[in-house]
Amino acid sequence: MRKLKLHPTLLPLIVWLIITGQFANYALLFISLCLHEFGHLFVAYVLHVKVKSCVIMPYGGEILYATRWQVTKRQQFMIALGGPIVTLILYGIAFFFPKSLSEPFQTIQILLLLINILPIWPLDGGRMLEILWSEKKSLQTTKTSFLLLSMSCCATCFVLAIWYFPHSIFFMLILLLLFVQNIKAFRYRKYEQAFENVVLNRLTS
Repeated sequence: MRKLKLHPTLLPLIVWLIITGQFANYALLFISLCLHEFGHLFVAYVLHVKVKSCVIMPYGGEILYATRWQVTKRQQFMIALGGPIVTLILYGIAFFFPKSLSEPFQTIQILLLLINILPIWPLDGGRMLEILWSEKKSLQTTKTSFLLLSMSCCATCFVLAIWYFPHSIFFMLILLLLFVQNIKAFRYRKYEQAFENVVLNRLTS
């Protein structure tokens, strides 16, 4: 892997947590995010999938494959599953921590797991659902229909989170970030489709 980077959105979030006195909890969250990403990277390493970069986001990480078009759907599914599995392992390990540390650490693992299994792209749950979705639909239909579903889930979660404001503000910020990413992916989908068709034609010709 060439690069391990932090996404720019982490900086204002960290500043806000320092101001509100929650930096200690975010330190645990950041460690959990890194270990969660290690789960993805470890599975990629075991499957001999080359990773170009890994960007740590407020909700997890985004992996860019060095040879994206050569990674099978099964490999992508297993790599996406690697993060949640590590999160579950961390939850179990936390039982052996001192109580003052185990309770917040376990809470973080539960929240991280619940967020990541949401059917929203590019969360782990969204990636796995997209792979399963693509098995039943054509390549062109998959991206459009799945991203519409992803944005609908994102908007629904945001509306539900309003009822718990201000306690849900962190979750709402993550949802806004995810929604923006979904819009960008939706706008870019036709170009990605065209590029993928060109690559597939070269590989099969």
